[in-house]
Parts: sequence; structure tokens; C-alpha cells
Amino acid sequence: MLEFNESLIAFDLQAKDAREVVELLAGKMCAQGLVAAEYGLQTWAREQVHPTGLPTKPFCIAFPHADAEGVNKSALGVAVMRQPVTFQNMADPDEGLDVMLVFMLANRDAEEQIQTLRNLAVLFGQPEKLVELRDQSTLQEVESWLRRELRLS
Repeated sequence: MLEFNESLIAFDLQAKDAREVVELLAGKMCAQGLVAAEYGLQTWAREQVHPTGLPTKPFCIAFPHADAEGVNKSALGVAVMRQPVTFQNMADPDEGLDVMLVFMLANRDAEEQIQTLRNLAVLFGQPEKLVELRDQSTLQEVESWLRRELRLS
């Protein structure tokens, strides 16, 4: 069961860089006891080796995550950016992408991670859905939209 609630969303976020976004979302997860304190550092370290930026249209997204170590309960954290931050392209790590939506995963088991990624991938492939998500005007709207689109209970 994936934990997802309004406290795991950073809405209209202004951050200086991708690392700040990763650390902020990890901090939100840690505050709820979902991940260990070092999960943000683990995720950022993994991001340096295996970037998670995707050149989706009409704007780019990223889905940083780390291994199951340090995850107490599977969770999804989301940042809707006010201005883009740069994540490296998954397919071409030398290319920086201007990312507007960040989906941070914390999964305890691989099967659950695959299912979450599958649900997110469907969303990523629909430009109009990404625009819909970005255009939600409140934190509560973002939460209910994601619950509906990702079939989260």
C-alpha cells in the first residue's frame, strides 16, 4: 500500500536546484516516519549515477528514488514547481532538462515499485494530463487529481 497524502506534496515550489527538491520531498517523507533520515542523501547519490529526468511534453518531469533500504513504508512525494529546476536526462545524462513536476518514490518492494512506475508512465505519456496536473490551483486539488489518475486509495 502506497502512502500518499497532502503533506507529501510541495505545491507551487520555488527551489534553487534539483537537490533541494529531492531533500525537501525526502524530509516530508521522513517527518511522517516513512523513510529514514538519510533517504534524501541516498536518493540524490543515486540521481548522480542514474538520472531520472524524462523529456516529456509539454514540459519535463523527473522521478527520483533510491533503493528500498531506509524505506519504512512505500510512499509517493510530489513537487509541482513554480519555475523549472534542472535534472539530468535519463537517456542522455549529459543533457539537463527543465523539470516542472517531480515524483519522488520510496518503495519497500520491487513489485510495488514496478506497478507505481507503470501507473506513472501512463500519465507521463499524456501531455494533456501533465498540463492538467500542473494547472491544479490548490494543494488539495493536486492530491485529489493524483489519487484519481494514479488509482491511489
